[in-house]
Amino acid sequence: MSAPQAPSPTRNALLSGNGAALVLVVAWGLNFPLIEQLLGHWDILSTTLSRQVIGATLLVTLLWVRTGRFPIHRALPWRRMTVLGLAGPFCASLLTTLAVFSAGSVAVAIVYAMAPLIAAVVARVFFAIPPARGIIIGITLAVTGGLVVKAHEFQTASVTGGEGFMLLALVTWTWHSIAAQRWLKGFSQTEIAAYTILPGSVLLTVVVFIAWASGFVTLHAPLTDTTISLAVAIGVVPIALGNLMWHVGVNRLGVTPMALWGNLVPVAAIGLAAWFGTVPLPAQIVGGLIILAGVVYAQIASLRQ
Repeated sequence: MSAPQAPSPTRNALLSGNGAALVLVVAWGLNFPLIEQLLGHWDILSTTLSRQVIGATLLVTLLWVRTGRFPIHRALPWRRMTVLGLAGPFCASLLTTLAVFSAGSVAVAIVYAMAPLIAAVVARVFFAIPPARGIIIGITLAVTGGLVVKAHEFQTASVTGGEGFMLLALVTWTWHSIAAQRWLKGFSQTEIAAYTILPGSVLLTVVVFIAWASGFVTLHAPLTDTTISLAVAIGVVPIALGNLMWHVGVNRLGVTPMALWGNLVPVAAIGLAAWFGTVPLPAQIVGGLIILAGVVYAQIASLRQ
């Protein structure tokens, strides 16, 4: 007897989930060029901390406005929120930073192309979620397309061992995404986004402060109109809006289909660069189409089921 398939999302869920995914791709696509610009002025830790704190502040403020009362109170499930914040925003951010620092952005981007496969494995191993119909072919296409997008950079990439940090970041982020929907069931997606990023931001602030106060690291974050604008833009769009759309998409579609969409983030970044005059390579266009084919195939198969 074959293993049971994961439940298929309804058409309304597909519509809202794919809408969230499209916003996510653009929001996270902005992340790379904006961070690159800010890193020209600030150090890595200041750049990482600022975007998390600004994103958390915006989401908590949004909750405050929507509910009409301060959303932080003692009755919240703080233990679960802390674990989710540690596994998601805290570990994923630090591990990604370590991966970029030790392996380089090219190697990290290549490893990131494996995100749909890692998402499916984490869902199966930790939560006993079987793969949905058509998802294996969708994963194959998405991973292949992600590698094609970065194929021109293979010759400049070298294996340093730091790639393992990116793998761990993908594992912790996927676990956090699924666990958040289960542990905080009954909360809105805005609440889930805010209540998971807030503890992670607090933990990250404490760690950075201790590292700075002990002299282990030196922070360099001069405040100018340019740096403040970049930090706010990153915190608002990729972090606050992007994380909210990620949780909405995971709730509607599932974590693996959202990871398929995630492979389009580098393509979105390339498209945004093209908007400013940088001509994309043919392989990047072909890779984006392959990824999109994987996303479409997986959802058509799910609808047929």
